Amino acid sequence: MNAEEPMQMSLLTWMVNSLGTTYLILLPAAALLSIVLALVVVIRGRGSMAAAMLLLIVPLPLLVGFYASLHGAIMSFQILASGSSAPKPTDVAMAFSVALMPPFVGLLMMVPAYTVATIGTFVRSLTDKTANGE
Repeated sequence: MNAEEPMQMSLLTWMVNSLGTTYLILLPAAALLSIVLALVVVIRGRGSMAAAMLLLIVPLPLLVGFYASLHGAIMSFQILASGSSAPKPTDVAMAFSVALMPPFVGLLMMVPAYTVATIGTFVRSLTDKTANGE
């Protein structure tokens, strides 16, 4: 193998490495919290504030992903700026790809809470006694 040639790694390994241990723990924790709180609001929430609570709760993993993206971009560009030579385009591309991974994962982890909130509010609107006129 040539010294110039980059080492090949699987996509899953690269994703885990690009997220880091902090966000590898925070993103699933935010997703779990989002799903549990969405279930609680759908089951127990009453009145017009239930929808507002769901709008606040459901995007938690995405918000953590955006924060991680900003943190990763700042750290990547600090490393690139501290180098003595001009960065290669591949280094800049790698910094962008690493910084864009957390919002992608956050968006994927937001989908279950969004599904719970959407289906739960739909079923609840069908079974609500006040909506049926009873």
